[in-house]
Amino acid sequence: MTFDLQTLTELSTLEHLVSTQGVEALLAAFDTALVQTPADARVPKAEGPTVSARTLRLLRRAVELDADFLREHPEALFQSLYNRLRWYDAPDAAAHYDTQGPGPWENPDAHLHRLAALWRQQREAAGGAAWVESLRPLSGSLDGGDLSLSHDERVEAVAFSPCGKKLATTSSSDEKNIHLWDVATGKCLRVLEGHDIGEILGLAWSPDGRKLASGSRSHDARVWDVETGELLYDFPKQEGRVTSVAFSPDGKVLAVGNLGWRVHLFDMESGEKIRTLKGHQQSVLCVAFHPSGRQLASAASDDTVRIWDMTTGAQVASIATNATPRSIAFSPDGERLAYSVLEGVAIAETRHWTPVEGLWGRMGCGDIAWLGTTHLAMLAPREVLVLDAHTRDTVWSRTYYPSTAGNALAFSPDRKHFALTESTRVLVSEIHAQPPPTLKSQGQPVKDLLGAPEAACLIVKQSTQNSVVDARGQVREFSDSSMGGGQKSWSMNRDGTLAAFPIVNFHEEPRRRAIQLFDLVSLTPAKELTAKPLEGRDTASRMLQENVVAFSPDGALLAGTVELGVVRLWSIPEGRLLHTLKGPANPVTTLEFTPDGALLLTGLAEASHLLVHDVKTGALVHNTKVALKPTPTYAVATAAPRLAVGRSSGELALFELPTGTSRFIQVSNETVVAVAISSDGTRVAASDMDSCVHVYDATTGDELYQVPHPELPYTLAIEAPFLVTMSEDHHVRFFDLATGAPRADVEASTDPQDVIRRRYWEGLGDGPVAFHRRMDPTPFAHFQDAMEACYILRDGIAVGQGRTQKDFLYVLRIHEATSKA
Repeated sequence: MTFDLQTLTELSTLEHLVSTQGVEALLAAFDTALVQTPADARVPKAEGPTVSARTLRLLRRAVELDADFLREHPEALFQSLYNRLRWYDAPDAAAHYDTQGPGPWENPDAHLHRLAALWRQQREAAGGAAWVESLRPLSGSLDGGDLSLSHDERVEAVAFSPCGKKLATTSSSDEKNIHLWDVATGKCLRVLEGHDIGEILGLAWSPDGRKLASGSRSHDARVWDVETGELLYDFPKQEGRVTSVAFSPDGKVLAVGNLGWRVHLFDMESGEKIRTLKGHQQSVLCVAFHPSGRQLASAASDDTVRIWDMTTGAQVASIATNATPRSIAFSPDGERLAYSVLEGVAIAETRHWTPVEGLWGRMGCGDIAWLGTTHLAMLAPREVLVLDAHTRDTVWSRTYYPSTAGNALAFSPDRKHFALTESTRVLVSEIHAQPPPTLKSQGQPVKDLLGAPEAACLIVKQSTQNSVVDARGQVREFSDSSMGGGQKSWSMNRDGTLAAFPIVNFHEEPRRRAIQLFDLVSLTPAKELTAKPLEGRDTASRMLQENVVAFSPDGALLAGTVELGVVRLWSIPEGRLLHTLKGPANPVTTLEFTPDGALLLTGLAEASHLLVHDVKTGALVHNTKVALKPTPTYAVATAAPRLAVGRSSGELALFELPTGTSRFIQVSNETVVAVAISSDGTRVAASDMDSCVHVYDATTGDELYQVPHPELPYTLAIEAPFLVTMSEDHHVRFFDLATGAPRADVEASTDPQDVIRRRYWEGLGDGPVAFHRRMDPTPFAHFQDAMEACYILRDGIAVGQGRTQKDFLYVLRIHEATSKA
């Protein structure tokens, strides 16, 4: 089949090609068509948009961004293309971006979103498989040469190889914390063993590109063979954390600066120390060789830059600075030395080490690099700058989102590309190119998701702001201060109109503790619920860190604590205190209403007690021992008044809530780790420290069968026809409830209660997130990123915290398969 501009903009062609021949064949087809398509070619599609060679380039880039995902899930091609194209040039995309020039939506040729809409119409008309729609733009640009290299932890240092084809990065991970990348493709070539402790700030390539030096917080510097990954030299027991490493121009000497005020020189043939340079009065922060190799410059927090003779080790000069210089760099001709000062970047002539009058850049500049002898590049707050080294005029700049832990910058030897660390990723891009629009959400990483499955909304805590995402996928922002700052013990009513959290009124004397209601419609604080503390009960601030707030199922009541071991029950409409429920003088760690709202369960982990109160009368129904650490070990039947409780003694207790009758089963001699009971109360399961799940007839107490697991099953759920378990090996397992026979094994993490109760449940792991229907171990759709956390709200809206794209906020809509019209 011939692939051209017309055929490669037909969804059916693309889907057939990727399903029969794979992603590589699809990319190759785009490459061939681009060679054969004139730049001015235009083909109007019968249904509306006109496509061009530019369309093919952007389509190819969209496939390239999701290539790894599509290799595993070629059926998701439409999903990937739609989510990329829909947000590329649609007018409503502009609100999600910061731009340094016109955005794609301002281009007269803006049509990709129209092509995406056309494909969606065609697909829905013909009938299509389930898919996942992104309701916000995804990370990764279709324009320009931006490359994003993702890491599991914060990136700290970055350096181009001498040929410019490779990039080295370090991360804050412990061990395996040095990565080597192919700059052209963005592929990770090798992960070096690295240092035992992360936070590697020193990084340098040897001039021949065969060795890489690194220095870390663990007071050591190491030299690696780039091709084999072998550790060549280890220089431990430095006087302090190693902050900077540099090879001499001939590659024979390695200079190592540390926080112990010293610079050590090592021979790269023998690995022996040559000498130690002493003279700084505080921490050495950076070192750099003169291009001739005859001098070495070092900068320290004693507010000096010192120059050393490499032959004798003598100090040649000392340049006083008005602040700690954090970066130094020699010009390629060796005639000038640039170094950071308080108000910007200063330059000294190296003939007499005399500072030149005036400054370059602006206050707070960090990393410095010379781009030839004519231009000086630097990392300014929120901006990468390239200045004329003589006139000091800015010739190019690019904004970025600053990381709270700092950013690092490097430039390729050919002076065409730069690499910038941004939290857990490295941005590699072309200098002087028009930067693509920057996602605003990239600068607001997700810190926490506060909500519940199938709720009407969810709260997203971010760096400097917070958001509410509702069941339509709409996102509304509000300030952190308006929701009680860092409080995590939140609860939300089912209709998504109110949230509650404990507060302390510090402006009152004595300090008054209360429960704050927060209006999720207006995003403003509502009424406070309070009560006079009981005499003799501690109101310690540690109380407020516990999960001690809960709404009743109908949202009319709120249970919460304002002092130690006491639960208050309020009527929300009137703000009236209904009951004061006293328990042991220990922190309340869990509060939970039964599904019918008739009873309130109060857990006190330190006392290993579970209290059951009647909501209407406030009467204590049960007071029983229970295992509550590390997680609560009890379960309530949803359609029958039966409570199952696990204990540290290995006992399983079954209580008939109306009558108070009980039955006790000895499961093990050790702690019962998890308990589950069927909704009708007829089956109960308990797991023990031997990684075995025992299933019993809850009426007779007879054991029906046992199910051994390879690792500890720490949470369980029962609903005919399945017993579902979640183990420490991150597997969700399905068993036949009647016989205990294994039925399915899903390598993912999720709550088994979600599996049996929710319309949709998510499987989280190291790979793309998988979406499942209730009680179904087979996923019906996938999304390209791994997730740290995910909640599926009502109507199939999923809100996730990215793992591959670290802490990225995803708002997704799950679409079921469509039947042919």
